[in-house]
Amino acid sequence: MRPAMRANTALRAKKDPAVKSAARLVDPRIHPAALDARDLETLQLFGVKSVIAVADHTAHPATPDGLFAHFDALLGTQLPRLERAGLTARAALGVAPQVLPRRGLRQVLDALPSYLRGGKVVALGLLGLFRADEREVEGLLAQLALAERFNLPAMVAAPGTDRERVTRRLLVALRETELPPSRILIDGAVPRTVRAIRALGFQAGLTLHPDHLSVERAVALVRALGPERLMLDTAAGDGASDILALSRAAHRLEKAGLSASVIRRVTRDNATALFSLR
Repeated sequence: MRPAMRANTALRAKKDPAVKSAARLVDPRIHPAALDARDLETLQLFGVKSVIAVADHTAHPATPDGLFAHFDALLGTQLPRLERAGLTARAALGVAPQVLPRRGLRQVLDALPSYLRGGKVVALGLLGLFRADEREVEGLLAQLALAERFNLPAMVAAPGTDRERVTRRLLVALRETELPPSRILIDGAVPRTVRAIRALGFQAGLTLHPDHLSVERAVALVRALGPERLMLDTAAGDGASDILALSRAAHRLEKAGLSASVIRRVTRDNATALFSLR
């Protein structure tokens, strides 16, 4: 971005009503490798102060070496880049079902504890099930056991295909772990699943993304359900995402007449508490 354009962006940010209602937002799911410096500046200008960079399932080969390289890049390159942009950044690391190695999964699971120490990793994630076969269930349960061992929450992606069958198997698997439901965020909740997720004691993530939920539908859900065990995220950097979605949602929640306390809980406080952010 040229200097004049950067100055104009900053001026618009100061005048934009979304910025006033969106002070100190926390986005608990971004994919930073696809975000450039201009994107990161925009996030900060529009109220995002803290982010969690989540391990991808498409950016690396499904091998132990590919996973290690991805984890190293997330912690060694992406977190410092986010911090230099003025964002407080932490990571969620884990092996998604789509990239479970055919060989060497035990090698990855044995190495994960070394990544979980040091305070930069605040969750295991993104985890989940894709085909819901025995190998995926075993990989999920092993990582949930690590989360319990290291006193970390887990971030689990709701299934995108064969939704009903896989969701049922996912919920069964989550009940087999010793990690309390209140320590598990099921992200990608939609109107027909969010009530069941919360009724079972899990945290529900509403992802403001063209592949998940529009800002308008998310606002309607917050109005209908209230803020208990509910948080908003954007998956910024994952495909055709909207990096301003969280700020826009905060503004529209305010316009819809929700209290400042409710807005803070779904755009900051619930994520801060679950992931022990500062």
